[in-house]
Amino acid sequence: MNRRQFLTLPFALLLAPLVRGAEAQLRKAAYDADVGLLYQTLSLELTGTLDESVDRASGRYEMKAVGQGTRISNRIESSGIRRQGRWAPLQAVSWFRVVGREARSEYTYDYARGIVEYHYRGETFFLRRLRVADDVVAIPDGEHVDDAASAVLNYADGLWPQQSDGSLLTHVVRRRRPVNEGPDDVQKFYRAELVPFVLRVTSDPETGKPSALFDLTRFSSWAREARPARVIFGPDRRPELITASLMLGTSVNIRMKAPG
Repeated sequence: MNRRQFLTLPFALLLAPLVRGAEAQLRKAAYDADVGLLYQTLSLELTGTLDESVDRASGRYEMKAVGQGTRISNRIESSGIRRQGRWAPLQAVSWFRVVGREARSEYTYDYARGIVEYHYRGETFFLRRLRVADDVVAIPDGEHVDDAASAVLNYADGLWPQQSDGSLLTHVVRRRRPVNEGPDDVQKFYRAELVPFVLRVTSDPETGKPSALFDLTRFSSWAREARPARVIFGPDRRPELITASLMLGTSVNIRMKAPG
């Protein structure tokens, strides 16, 4: 190392984190949602922003969605890493408030120990009974685990390989619940579980865009397997429209807008 290299080394070390940070791809988009509750007895509207930072050089991402409306709001945060050739979550928090009822979920993924730590606290809609879960779930060897953010990135980047039947398979952590759990049914103790999450991507008959049905019971006790939710993807392979028909005449429509 010559004299000039020696003198510039401290500056290179100082600037290296800034250079790596500059390599992150930043993406900001808007979204809106309308929710019709109880056969449109209550109609709620929400608008929000989605902020995403993906650093492919260091293999890290952060995603945050914040929405606000009259009597409805949400906040979702997720961060993760590139692991075994695909994006994988490290920590995630989701919070929703609908007509004063709150639900909060927290996830911590520890791949060295092969576990996911899960915490949930939510109120039922009618009687505001509490459902609370604090549990640890094992990740079987060879199985991939995702949250909503990592699944979106894996599909957008083409890192979600197809199964032999053409479907896309991953696993998600959720609160374990009875199959026919009603809106106000509450168990004394709740555990968490790791369940398969499958997408079968086809062409939407109306728009010709890629679309898929998915089982919303992975995320909501108001959902039923006979009524899967639908997602339509845009040209960038990211969700453009999500629709769901739930029990008791409840509907949800979420529209993602392209970055401005």
